[in-house]
Amino acid sequence: MTCPICQQDDATAFAAFPRFTVEECGGCGFKFVDVTAPDYPENAQYVHDEPIGAVRPHQPHLMRRVRDIMRLRPPPASALDIGCGKGEMPLLLAEHGYRAAGLEMKQHYVEYLCQRHPGPRWLACDVAQLANTGELFDVISLYHVLEHVARPLEFLGHVRRICAPGALMVVEVPNAGGFEARLKGRKWHYYKVDHVSYFTERDLLAMADRTGWRVLKVKGYQHFSHPQHVWWKDAVKSGLACLGFKDVISIFAVPNT
Repeated sequence: MTCPICQQDDATAFAAFPRFTVEECGGCGFKFVDVTAPDYPENAQYVHDEPIGAVRPHQPHLMRRVRDIMRLRPPPASALDIGCGKGEMPLLLAEHGYRAAGLEMKQHYVEYLCQRHPGPRWLACDVAQLANTGELFDVISLYHVLEHVARPLEFLGHVRRICAPGALMVVEVPNAGGFEARLKGRKWHYYKVDHVSYFTERDLLAMADRTGWRVLKVKGYQHFSHPQHVWWKDAVKSGLACLGFKDVISIFAVPNT
């Protein structure tokens, strides 16, 4: 498998785990998993019978995400959360005045959300299929989705096709270039079988540029659950993030004109 970012074919093994190996590109340094390898488990990405559990949209870190979106693309606007999982982001966006939709590959999640939370639109398809419909959105969010995507350039190309003029795209992923990732090396907790792409800030910026996006800003957090509205935890996490321990990174981008 060639590097998903620069397409070079000179990757070497960075870290071997029981069911997968993280490769490192010799050209650009991007880390990825060769999902075409014979020993990579076919069902690594989706557990189709996983229970949905409690749907809790009003968590502080989810409210932070909505505030970030509202500052850059306030309602009224159409918003699509890709890989919406339990649907918490679409539910929050709908509450704040967006025409919200959630896209999710787990069919039983979508069926549950359609029955219990009929406010937003719930879509059981992939991005390429949605792009073929011609529908456009003003806000497109991908929270902890791209690390599960083996071909992120192709994926963002499909996302580019569903964005309306002036649309806002938000991407949040684990930060393979943060201090914690570099200190822990192969023991970094985000190296896991269902994560097949590992991004640094440089990787995200290069990928956004190549797929037609202009990055407005970059933000980093010590943990995806920041803030928690527990003052001492938030203070510690904020301090660690200021020191470079940004285990999660977000970019906010608009289409190049």
